[in-house]
Amino acid sequence: MDGTDLIEADGADLLSDAAVARLRAHPRFREAVEAHAAGVLAEYEAQDGHDRWLLKDLGRAALWLGVMILDSMPGGLTVSGLAATAAQNQVCSRGRVLAFVHYALDSGRLALTPGPEPWVRRRLTPTAAFMAASRRRMILQFQTAALLAPEIAAALPRLAADSVVQQASVAAGMLLTVRPELNRNPGGPLRQIFIARDGGMRMLQHLLLRQPKVRSRLLAAAPLSRAALSRRYGVSRTHVNRLLSDAQDAGALRLEGRDRVVFSEAFSDEVEAYFAGTFQVCRVIAQGITAEPA
Repeated sequence: MDGTDLIEADGADLLSDAAVARLRAHPRFREAVEAHAAGVLAEYEAQDGHDRWLLKDLGRAALWLGVMILDSMPGGLTVSGLAATAAQNQVCSRGRVLAFVHYALDSGRLALTPGPEPWVRRRLTPTAAFMAASRRRMILQFQTAALLAPEIAAALPRLAADSVVQQASVAAGMLLTVRPELNRNPGGPLRQIFIARDGGMRMLQHLLLRQPKVRSRLLAAAPLSRAALSRRYGVSRTHVNRLLSDAQDAGALRLEGRDRVVFSEAFSDEVEAYFAGTFQVCRVIAQGITAEPA
């Protein structure tokens, strides 16, 4: 028994608390989380400097998703529209939006339509390079979620089309707007420290993959090298030290000397809930994609 039967009853509402809980009980859940972490880190290592900069932290990743969503709308994507959306959702300042757009234009990730209007009101278009990076991220999410819900694999060939990648991105944005609790932990250290800060989630995934295979929960304990985290994920030692210290103060972990971290049971539970919600969102999006005519 591979555990698939545990989630067969989720058809009515894949995003219900009960459905998310059933997914967490799947015997391959930990394997899927580890596969996702390994895939994210491998993708980070393979990214060129441009994509890495544009996806460096939560704010820029949110702007990336905003680009995909606004480009699908009748009014299209503009700097003004992206800045207004970022302000409404409290993503980042207008200055950060301008920096993101300038970098995306200079690196060939966005193209600006010619015209007499002020440049901030002219239409922006995601380029093939932008769409390729979006596709890689979406494929990784679907592949790891398919370890728990094999029906997701049927949606993978559809992601060869840019229109489907955009459709999936828009659906993800809508779902997380309607059900923010699926991957947001207001006040919790996962969201406020690891996801929000530069390199935080990559450092957490790095530590997750260095735990003993046999352990009682998703996050238990791992060896710690602050120098390795700083060097590999492009942040300063001061940044690493502050993040770990703040996480310890928030009750997410306990630092044992300089070379070991022990995660709290509550934080491990928080991380499990986050990944289970993320995988369930993938299931909903995959259903929508496969329901459309090929």
